[in-house]
Amino acid sequence: MQLFETWTGPDFLAFYGVMLVTCVALGLWIPANLRAPGRSARIEDPEEIALLAGGAQRHALAVMADLFAQGGLDSADKAKATVARTSVPTSSSGEAVLHKVGSFSLSEVTRTLKSHAKTIEKRLTKRGLLMEAGEVFKLQLFSVLPYAALFALGLYRQQAGKDLGEPTGYLVVLLGITALFAVIRFLSVNARTMGGNAVLKSWRERSSRLKRAPQAHEASLAVGLFGTGVLVGTPYAHVHAMKQAASGSDGGSGGDGD
Repeated sequence: MQLFETWTGPDFLAFYGVMLVTCVALGLWIPANLRAPGRSARIEDPEEIALLAGGAQRHALAVMADLFAQGGLDSADKAKATVARTSVPTSSSGEAVLHKVGSFSLSEVTRTLKSHAKTIEKRLTKRGLLMEAGEVFKLQLFSVLPYAALFALGLYRQQAGKDLGEPTGYLVVLLGITALFAVIRFLSVNARTMGGNAVLKSWRERSSRLKRAPQAHEASLAVGLFGTGVLVGTPYAHVHAMKQAASGSDGGSGGDGD
């Protein structure tokens, strides 16, 4: 064992812990600073804002919030909704939801609106607010490189220690934590460009009131910017209940976070 041969097990564990914290910091810094610059284009459509903020599922939630606020949807049970009235002014996405028959869950609505979300995504990419798929993948790889390097180093030390008959249980646990953090970091990198982040930050700053008391005509924008938690205590809180139910059963079908 050439590397760290003079280090005791506790010495290496302390070193590994410090490096793991460093990897977490780098994993946050890299996607925040090395993403494509893009452009800071102007957007006003709540559906575009929702998809920019939280992807396809946030877009579906924003559409549903608007339909609930207008009386187009009603609750069926905790996890499902049903069409109550079709004659409400809405977008093509809303029309697609209002054509559904029977009760339906959030994941079903997200699937129904998949093509609509893809169309909006292409528009935002063309305007420089979202990165191309290849750019997102490269950013994901760069973000997990520190974890990969640390994992390789820790695995080398674990195998060398094992060959010498040393106890390596704590190091194995740290290796597992490293792998878990790497997977979380890889999956949580969003597709926004620097310009997209700037646009979203601007919208959130000037719309902070919506976190406290969104009115009916603001429900879609409020959910798009801040998630369904803003609807708790409102007449359309069922959208939040559906989101919570989906998160518990199928992981939310696309994510509602940032």
